[in-house]
Amino acid sequence: MTEAWQDIYASRQSNKILTGTLSAIESQNDKNFAVIFYGGVKVIIPFEEMGIENINKTIVRSMIGAEVDFVVRGIDTEKEMAVASRKFAMNLRKKYELPKHEEGDVILARIVAIGKNHAVAEVYGVETKVPKEEIGYGYIDRINDLLQVGDKVPAKITKLDIENSIVEISIKQTKPNPFEQVDVKYKKGGEYMGTVTGSQPYGYFVNLEPGIDVLCPNPYWKTKIEKGDKVTVRITRIDHKKQKITGVLKRLVRKAQ
Repeated sequence: MTEAWQDIYASRQSNKILTGTLSAIESQNDKNFAVIFYGGVKVIIPFEEMGIENINKTIVRSMIGAEVDFVVRGIDTEKEMAVASRKFAMNLRKKYELPKHEEGDVILARIVAIGKNHAVAEVYGVETKVPKEEIGYGYIDRINDLLQVGDKVPAKITKLDIENSIVEISIKQTKPNPFEQVDVKYKKGGEYMGTVTGSQPYGYFVNLEPGIDVLCPNPYWKTKIEKGDKVTVRITRIDHKKQKITGVLKRLVRKAQ
């Protein structure tokens, strides 16, 4: 018997939590399953056992590549596969591991999905949304530039309500805040070279260094401004309370390659 099968039988007999990478979605007899290949053994998790409200294929598809916990609930020896529950494993983590922590603790969070304005992380059996502004400092154009499904990242617990299964975390609060040195490096009225990292209807974001961006209104130049362009900006305001910098675009230095 292989080590993987030993783990699977142990999980079935004693509720041992196993961990694997969600790798596929399958459908059979009008039922949908998430699929994990654990040490070469096929493990299927019925959608209703994924521990997700209002689950559908789109949600599970976004989780492919994520590391998830599961407990084996049944073994089909003829087909050499197992049926498991992620929900059961999450409840065990939530019951026995989550109470060991408190607000302010730094833990490892698993990234299980990424949306346009937030990432979804699993923390000891509880899924929580991490908004863009708590992922990193400065302007973030695409979360995928910083995080990928399957990542395990340090995060600080900012809110913990065990009774109601509420966990809120911040990834950026585990890192130094670059704004604390902003007055040492940058001055109002100074002109600095940076890189255009994104645009919104209200202006362009120019990155001076990781976590430090300047918001500039559209200068309506003849040359179109694009992400990756090198430009110079004049700083017009440094807002320490909101940790934001505004400025004006002065010159296009070099177009993005």
